[in-house]
Amino acid sequence: MIRHLRHSEIDKAAWDQRIAACATPWWYGRSWVLDAASPGWEALVDEASGAQLALTWRRRFGIKYLYQPFLLQRVGVFGGAPSALLAALPNEVRYADIYLNDGERQGMPADVRLTEQRNHELSLDATLEEIRNGYAQNLRRNLRKAAPHDLVIDAGADVGEVLVFLRGSEQFKRWGIDPVRIACMERLLEGAMVQGEGRPYAVRVSGRTVAAAFFVEWGGRLLFLKGLASAEGRAVQAMHRLLDRVIATHAGSALVLDLAGSNDEDLARFYAGFGARRTVYLRAQVNRLPPLVRLLKP
Repeated sequence: MIRHLRHSEIDKAAWDQRIAACATPWWYGRSWVLDAASPGWEALVDEASGAQLALTWRRRFGIKYLYQPFLLQRVGVFGGAPSALLAALPNEVRYADIYLNDGERQGMPADVRLTEQRNHELSLDATLEEIRNGYAQNLRRNLRKAAPHDLVIDAGADVGEVLVFLRGSEQFKRWGIDPVRIACMERLLEGAMVQGEGRPYAVRVSGRTVAAAFFVEWGGRLLFLKGLASAEGRAVQAMHRLLDRVIATHAGSALVLDLAGSNDEDLARFYAGFGARRTVYLRAQVNRLPPLVRLLKP
C-alpha cells in the first residue's frame, strides 16, 4: 500500500535508512537535505516495496503544487520505479514539475509527461594519468593556458566566502536568483558543513576570489553542487583548473564525480571534456488544473 504522509508523520530515520539502502543512494533525498530545501515536505511511501517519493510542495492562488527546490537535481523516486508513486499523487496536488531518477517508464499515468534531462558523471576509480588521458584536446589546451597564471586553489575555503561569492556573482543577478532561493542555498551549504559532507573550494588571483565551488561527498559520490567563475576567473580558466585539482585529489578512489548536469550545450561539452559520461534523469510534469486556469499555473 502506498501511503501519503504529512510532514509530521514521516519517520525520518526510516526514510534515511531506505535512501542509504538504494542501489544508488542520492544525497538529494536525505531527510535533512529536504528539510533545508523544502521545509514541510511530505512523502509517498510504498510500504510493500520501500519505494519513496518526496513531495516538495507549495501553495499559490490556493492551489497546492509540487516544485523542484533550488540546487536539488531530483526528489526521487528512491528504491523503486516511478510509475506507481506518480499514479498515487494526492488529488489535492493540481500541478507538478519535478525531477526524478531514471527508471521503469511503463505503466506511467496518462497525465504525466516525462522528458529526459542530462547529467554527467566521471568515475575516479583510475590513476590520475589514466583519467587525464581521457581529457579532450581543447580542455588540455585550456589547462596549459591557465598554467602561467598565478592561481591559488584553496581546498579548505570557508563556506562563508563561497556563499558571498555566489550571492554577489553577475550570474546570480542575471538569472534572477531571488532571496528565497538564496536562503535555500545557504541552508544547504551550511547544513552540509555541519554534517561533515561539505567541500568548499575557492580560486584566487592576487588574493581576489575569481571562482568558487561547493562539493558534497556522500554515498560514494562527490557531487558538484554549485560553482561559478567571475569574468576574470573565466579569462584564466579558473574552473578548468579547479575541477582538474578536484580530480587529482580524488583520483584512485572509489568515488564518482557527479557534475550535476547539464542540459546547456556549452556546459555539457565542458563536462564531457573531462571524460565524464552522459547519464539521464527525468523531468515529470503533471497538469490537473482546469482548462481556464492552466495559463495561470504556478
